[in-house]
Formats: sequence, structure tokens, C-alpha cells
Amino acid sequence: MTANIYAIANQKGGVGKTTSAVNLAAALAEREHRVLLIDLDAQGSTSRLLANEPASSTVMDVLTRGATVESATVATGRRGLMLMAGDRGIGDYVLGDATALRRALGPALSEYAFVVIDCPPSLEGATLLALLTCDEVIVPVQCEYLALEGLASLMEALEGVRRMRSEGPRMRYLLTMFDRRNNLAWEVAEQVQGHFGEQVAKTVIPRSVRLAESPGYRRTIFEHDAKGAAAAAYAAFAVEVERHGV
Repeated sequence: MTANIYAIANQKGGVGKTTSAVNLAAALAEREHRVLLIDLDAQGSTSRLLANEPASSTVMDVLTRGATVESATVATGRRGLMLMAGDRGIGDYVLGDATALRRALGPALSEYAFVVIDCPPSLEGATLLALLTCDEVIVPVQCEYLALEGLASLMEALEGVRRMRSEGPRMRYLLTMFDRRNNLAWEVAEQVQGHFGEQVAKTVIPRSVRLAESPGYRRTIFEHDAKGAAAAAYAAFAVEVERHGV
């Protein structure tokens, strides 16, 4: 078994990156896969939400100080789901070796079916490293005004990544915060689907108060509102990733 690696990336903040990273990883684990979730965001929201205990090392230690993946990996208390803890220092990470993260993961990739990377809202440093490491980029796109703003910069960054790699990552766009009562949400969904076609995930993540409040309780959506529409959507997206993975 060699893990498929997914980077959850969008330079625009507030579009559901961390929410999608956490709940996709949790949904895949619920489907009895072993999953490693990597926190590359200096804000550390994923680590605060899921870590049951502090790690002896962090992802920054792994990348710059030779620490092992095992020393930076902690249990989350959820079966099959492990976390590589982040720290504020990752915000200062400057890309050097484009293969640093994949080489560091090394043998650990055989222990997991999926690796999910939560990226910061930028196109530098840690995000660029994730784009150079992953097999597929999942781009959360908020179903609101100016949803496509900034995606041109992401496309440019990916072109640069493809020049640095023998084979560039695949792309998948995930519509988030969809309010079916809002005409604008339908218009944005149509615009994204018209522009990116088959690269757009069939699953759409609905706007949900329960989803928004779940991190405050340090819960995934499956723990906070297991029978709700958002939990059903992330479960469906996990099946989509599982079936159409790399």
C-alpha cells in the first residue's frame, strides 16, 4: 500500500480548507482507511482541533531539523486517523528542496491509504511544498460572490509546479458553503462547473451552522452532527475520492 496524497489548497481564506481537510480525513477513516492528516497551516487550527496530546516534534522539525515523521505524529482519538502536528514556525518556511516532504514521509507512505495536507491561505512556502508533494490538489471554492477570485494565481503556481515535476498533480474543485435557497450560489456553481468541467467534484458541501460550530467543540462533523446534511456530504465526497483516486 502506498498512500495517495491530497493537498487542500486555495490562497483565498475562509473557503473551507481546514474544514474540508479535517472532515475528508475523518470520513476516509470512517471508511476504515488509515489516514494521515498533515497540518501545514501556521494557524494550527487542525492541530488544536484533533490532537489529543502534544507531539515531541512538529512538521517544521521534520522538514528542517531531521526529526522523524513518527516523532511528529500523534493519535487523534479517532480510529485510523493520525495527525502530523504543525506549529507557527511553518509560516516562515522557505522552499528549498522540492522533494523534502515526500522524502521525509518515505516509508510512512506504506502505512497509510491516504495523506491529506491542510495548506495555509497562500501560494508560498508550505503550500508550494504541498503542491510539489501531492498527487492531487483539492481546491475548496466557496459558493459566494468572487468565488473564482485568486484561482488564476493558483493556476499560475501550478504551472510552475508542473515545470518542477515530471508529472503535475491532478486538480479537483470542491464547491463549499452552498445555500440552495440563494440564487447566487446556483450561479456560482454553474460558473465553476462550466469553467472546470469534469474536474469539479460531484459532491457539493452545503452551508451549515452545525458544520461551522463543530471546531469550537473540537469535533468533526461526524461527531457533532452525524445525521446532518454536511456530514452526509463529506461522507459522499470521501467515497468520490476513494473511487476516483489516483
